[in-house]
Amino acid sequence: MTAETMWSVLRRGGHMDSDFQIYTIPADVLTSAGKIRLALGPNDEPRVLLPLGERETISLSGTADALALSVSCFTHEGRSFRFIDLLCLSRNLEAVFGEVVDEILVRVSAGTDCVTAVESTIADFRSLLMPSSGSEVAPTVVVGLVGELLFLNRLLDISASGWRAWSGPSGDRHDFRRGGTSLEIKSTVRAGNPAIVINGLEQLEIPDHGSLHLLRLVLESVSGGNLNISSLANSALRKADEPDRLQKLLAEIGCEDFDKPRWNCQSFRIQSEFLYEVRDGFPRLTSSMLLAGAVHSGLSAVNYSIDLSFALQFLAPESSNKKIEMELAGCL
Repeated sequence: MTAETMWSVLRRGGHMDSDFQIYTIPADVLTSAGKIRLALGPNDEPRVLLPLGERETISLSGTADALALSVSCFTHEGRSFRFIDLLCLSRNLEAVFGEVVDEILVRVSAGTDCVTAVESTIADFRSLLMPSSGSEVAPTVVVGLVGELLFLNRLLDISASGWRAWSGPSGDRHDFRRGGTSLEIKSTVRAGNPAIVINGLEQLEIPDHGSLHLLRLVLESVSGGNLNISSLANSALRKADEPDRLQKLLAEIGCEDFDKPRWNCQSFRIQSEFLYEVRDGFPRLTSSMLLAGAVHSGLSAVNYSIDLSFALQFLAPESSNKKIEMELAGCL
């Protein structure tokens, strides 16, 4: 069950456990200190309790206004147990908080301790739980550009002219294109969510007499990570045979000041990456697939989501990665 489902069960007074002085539903995630539990706050607010070991501590500062983070103690069979107590204070953000909790559960299931899982997930979702000032760059924009610059540097490691394949800044429907080879990159910090957002009906249109691949990069936000906009942009400019033209491409996407703090609030490392071959049968929606063969003139934008768990048969063999990089770098 998802976190939202469990909170609904609690509100209906369904099956629950009151061993810890309050009604809870234990999640199917076991830690060395016990099970994670879903609960409700005093006004039925969605709440999650994550067990703490005897010597574990968590910083209680730096959370969003929409969250209350504390350490709570409950007694069970004469013993005292400590929990990280995370409470959503805004009912309008309950769906987002549900995603936060689901992501925490995924990370703990993967072996991350509760403290790290909570702190890293809150950092990744902070943009959704806190209003941002006009001078900040949206975190999703930063994550997307980190992915593109990361791949751009791979091309430049092969050829100093590899930057010419970076076609997205010039308005091309694909992020990278050279000849008949195209690549679209989707970067995310949400490891447990296989969904990606496709912007428009042309983004996954296969070029005539060409090929299209989709690279999904899962990034993890880490303090002092080696992947950030400044380091990647400067590295690319050092490698490029025409750095002035590459710098113009950065300016075209609004990133001429790539060394400024507004672009570098977060650093990352690669958690995983998956390359998909977009071909007949791949889950997508394009203009050519519409019955009329074109979008109605009254529609200006169409965005949709793809669950990549339904595209496992389209995963490309590992050998394809280097071949595509060579083709886009102009070496094949």
